[in-house]
Amino acid sequence: MKIDKLHINDFKFFSKVEPDSPLLSIDGNHLLIYGENGSGKSTIYWSLYTLLECSFKNSDDEIRKYFKKTGDESLVNIHATGSSDSYIKVELNDGFGNSTRYKASRKARDLSIRTNTDVRESNMASDFINYRVLFQLHNLKHSKDNNLWQWFYEEVLPYVKKGSDPCLDEYDVLKQGPGKVNNLAGDEIFPTAALRTASALEERRLYRNYKDYRNQWKAWMNWLKDFLSRITTRANQLIRNDFRYNFRIVLDFKCRFPDYRATDDTIKWFDPEIKLIVSEYEGVANPKITKPHTFLNEAKWSAIGLALRFAILEQRLYVADMKVLVIDDMIISLDMSNREAVLNLILNNYINDYQLILMTHDRFFFEMAKYTIEKGAMPNFKYLEMFEDSNGAFPKPLIIENTSQIEKAWQLFHRKEFALSANTLRKASEKLCKAYLTAHERLNITSYTVRNLHSQIEQFQTKGLLAGLNAINLIRFIEYKDRILNPSSHYDIETPLFESELKRAIETVEALALETGFNI
Repeated sequence: MKIDKLHINDFKFFSKVEPDSPLLSIDGNHLLIYGENGSGKSTIYWSLYTLLECSFKNSDDEIRKYFKKTGDESLVNIHATGSSDSYIKVELNDGFGNSTRYKASRKARDLSIRTNTDVRESNMASDFINYRVLFQLHNLKHSKDNNLWQWFYEEVLPYVKKGSDPCLDEYDVLKQGPGKVNNLAGDEIFPTAALRTASALEERRLYRNYKDYRNQWKAWMNWLKDFLSRITTRANQLIRNDFRYNFRIVLDFKCRFPDYRATDDTIKWFDPEIKLIVSEYEGVANPKITKPHTFLNEAKWSAIGLALRFAILEQRLYVADMKVLVIDDMIISLDMSNREAVLNLILNNYINDYQLILMTHDRFFFEMAKYTIEKGAMPNFKYLEMFEDSNGAFPKPLIIENTSQIEKAWQLFHRKEFALSANTLRKASEKLCKAYLTAHERLNITSYTVRNLHSQIEQFQTKGLLAGLNAINLIRFIEYKDRILNPSSHYDIETPLFESELKRAIETVEALALETGFNI
């Protein structure tokens, strides 16, 4: 099943999803989202993450704390009242008329998400990657060892199965130590290796309890060692072949059996160590890089983090109702070639198994990704843009579908976002001039520099009159450029005159686009 609709109400930056929001017409598509900083795109990331994470909580109160206005861990919109109905809801559809929904809130009927096995499976089958997840890999002081156990324990292993069960279920049981047994004196003790040579047969038989526990501990550690080996092999392939870096990594694994005595009340548990070692660098084997977290630059660490994350993802292709891959600005520290590598990795390997939600605040990356998707004729993609809507009593997200510049200008106009509409219309005008004029016609004759927009529109007007284009529209085109399309004219956007002239300006540019045959 795929996400058909996403409802967010009084959660983080969203006060509510408006009735005409594209989030209510996802229709199972992949989403590519451009959002300015502060526009609320990360709320989409955290709403889906929180919804699925609710299935892992141990108590109802651990869910309620997110949806209550008061409390240190509240995620309720700051403008909501204490009695607000804060919730997250997804509606799923398989495309054949079968549907279901998941919802999380503080209300009793929605707390059942905690025991919903379908949501739990969806959580383990999905993945969420943002810059924070990658940054945690190497956010260490130079004096510290680069032990990645905590990263794996918090970010990876909760969503990995060992057999048919989550691998940490068995790990948490092992941490409690072997179950205590009664010795001949009737005392409860931990079974130890010493029972093997006990004088009494009854106590020697209890050695089996110790042996079973040690075998279970060893089996779990061997499973983890094998898991790390598999993902390292795949990660090194991605580092070399996709990110084009000439180094290799090893995840060095060490573990230590728990320390306890028979008469102890508690067990001293030792978490495993997972240290990242650079085993080869620029053709040099065993380069003895003792502090890779400070030796490697951030771009290389981002490549390592993404390579590991994608390698892990390929080990987690579970069957579930909802499988989403949500990625929010994880390309911040990558150069353009690596951004392309990540984009191609995602588009070539994961869109058949996951519903992709790819978000960025980088306009260039958004346009590059859109171009790549459209050039490859990849189906089922929807493109959204997010802005901060300052109309009303408090700011809220403004989401529009990215279609043509003219259609976008109309959408913003009807939402009363006149400044954004005028800026979008300016882009449409620039695009129209670029499409209609030749490269030579867009240059200044004397300096061979690109003409400014005013000069290009004058050239457009001259060429258009000779070609028989509508003369009135050509005259209006240059008039509206000065009165509407200049950012300096936006000081009076609240006046009825600006609104009516903006409407006529959009109509004019739209008419010229239709007359010249260019889709802008």
